[in-house]
Amino acid sequence: MDSLKHLWEFSLETLLFLSKVVYIVVRETVLNILPKKKKDISGEVVLITGSAQGIGRQLAIQIARLGAKVVLWDINETKLKEVTEEISQDGGSASWFVCDVTSESDVNAKARLVEQKVGEVTILINNAGIMQNLPMMELSSEGIKKTIEVNLLSHFWTIRAFLPSMEKNNHGHIVGISSCAGLVGHVNQIDYSASKHGVVGLMEALSEELRLKESNVKTTTICPLTVNTGMNQNPITKCSWMMPIVSVEDAARQIITALRREDFIVTLPRRIIFSLCFSRLLPHQVLSEFLDFTDYCRVKNYDLKRVFPERNGK
Repeated sequence: MDSLKHLWEFSLETLLFLSKVVYIVVRETVLNILPKKKKDISGEVVLITGSAQGIGRQLAIQIARLGAKVVLWDINETKLKEVTEEISQDGGSASWFVCDVTSESDVNAKARLVEQKVGEVTILINNAGIMQNLPMMELSSEGIKKTIEVNLLSHFWTIRAFLPSMEKNNHGHIVGISSCAGLVGHVNQIDYSASKHGVVGLMEALSEELRLKESNVKTTTICPLTVNTGMNQNPITKCSWMMPIVSVEDAARQIITALRREDFIVTLPRRIIFSLCFSRLLPHQVLSEFLDFTDYCRVKNYDLKRVFPERNGK
């Protein structure tokens, strides 16, 4: 009798689970087709790491135009001042702090300073990143450590510094800038791919932890394919209609849209996520053939001069 009761209860739970799955899939499909309401971020205190140049710089400029108070962190003081001045001349609010995000003590010290001078950070965008673009055996031990420290460990330090106030106020948003290299390994980017896979795992686990706490703090993970930031001087793609090179301005716009829509994970361009997910269902060789076919950022015979001419000219 007990076994029949348990079977009945399990059947009901399974039916409820499947109903929820169908509902969520339909809902998310509709939301991805129809325009999704964007939240207002005016008045929010938005801290962006690695904001002296590239995507971080554009994020700071565009977010300031939306009425947010922007806090810029980087190790390049000269460029920080330039971006802050540009935002101020545009009528925005910006503050800058030189911070080494690989140092937990420096992150904590600057976090306290930001709270004193600007206010509690309500939106954190972990954007700082570096890329070496070298085959495995040409990577130095120090270079590998630096990549992991900047691209991954820094996320832990900043999140631990700002999450407590977000949870206290039950309000906040954390954005982790990963990469499509965090979903599929990229040639000559082994340390970079490893660090970005770590970011995806970190953000997914953090989101689940917050969900179980019934916290209103949101998370968004961004996985750009290739953005023309200067890391790759001549990024290569044979199929630009399918796998385009994205400008920093457009990348920043799409990241801000994902933030305001409170999307969970977004690739740039968005459509790439479907092919990446589908590729995991196929034999690995299919993915390899696809990458060879598109010639996407492939460097034949390790001819890095195609992609990094100034380094090879030294």
